[in-house]
Amino acid sequence: MKDKFTAFILAGGKSQRMGTDKGLLLLNGKSFVSHICEAVKPIVGENIVIVSANAEYDFLGYTRIEDIVPEKGPVGGIYTALQRTKTRLNFILSVDAPLISAELLLWILDNRDDSFKMTQVQFEDKAYPLIAIYDQSLASIFEENLKKNQLRLRQVIKEIKHQTLVISEKWSDQVQNINTPEEYQKIQL
Repeated sequence: MKDKFTAFILAGGKSQRMGTDKGLLLLNGKSFVSHICEAVKPIVGENIVIVSANAEYDFLGYTRIEDIVPEKGPVGGIYTALQRTKTRLNFILSVDAPLISAELLLWILDNRDDSFKMTQVQFEDKAYPLIAIYDQSLASIFEENLKKNQLRLRQVIKEIKHQTLVISEKWSDQVQNINTPEEYQKIQL
């Protein structure tokens, strides 16, 4: 299984609300990005790629790539991942969801339907397209949207045959995005 999937961790954001690179923030003595790598490693092995221009991520020992088209947010990051991947199926994970677990990621994998090109999770009324599995064949759709400067990820997903898996409350904390100092403080407790 480990050679059939690649995990791309999108860590190229500006972190304007946080004021510092979120992926390098510490939680229980480890960086956010380290927590995410630990969660996905049992599934993908060493097939972990960090999408970021920040060389500080090199301490992890995984491949780091920069966006093909810089400054285009998650749409640009996903395009880069799907252009560079060597596997058909790819986990796309945001660096600002450090509470994600291998259990949840395996559940997504076990419950995805292969007839869909993308599988994301949802809790209550919010979908999480950056905790998802994307088929490599979607690269062209992301490229088209970049050419049109259409950078709203939820808009791109409307063009894709996708599946949304509703998660139970036991995993609700794992999908939360940590974007502000206040949200960071809450998970420190």
